[in-house]
Amino acid sequence: MRSMPWLTLVPHTADGGIRVTGPSRRKVFERAARGMFSLLTDLECVRPSREWDIEVAAPSPEELLVAWLSELNVRHQTEHVLLCRFRVQALSDTALRAGVSGEPIDPARHEVLTEIKAVTYCGLELGCSRGVWVARVIFDL
Repeated sequence: MRSMPWLTLVPHTADGGIRVTGPSRRKVFERAARGMFSLLTDLECVRPSREWDIEVAAPSPEELLVAWLSELNVRHQTEHVLLCRFRVQALSDTALRAGVSGEPIDPARHEVLTEIKAVTYCGLELGCSRGVWVARVIFDL
């Protein structure tokens, strides 16, 4: 995995997680998606050749983060795609609209390192401290 200074892997018993930072909540949502897909594959090998529009809603910002990542994981699993670009276009406390890019999985070019069964609420964090937004998410692998 290429080094991303805003991403830290979070070890967790039988699961895995990420901690991401950013200058805004919008950027943290984008980076959380990129961080999740960096657990799945080498993103340098994924081309942004197809685009999808994503809309999700949830009762709170934390639940919205889980809904966002869960929707992306469902797309990965059901459409057999890898995503590499994430552009949050609109974000409120309870709704998100984004454009994402990627391509179908090509076994000749993509090594899928693991599969994410679920995005969990275990240890979920989302907040801002001293002008830096932070999210922590644990995945059931």
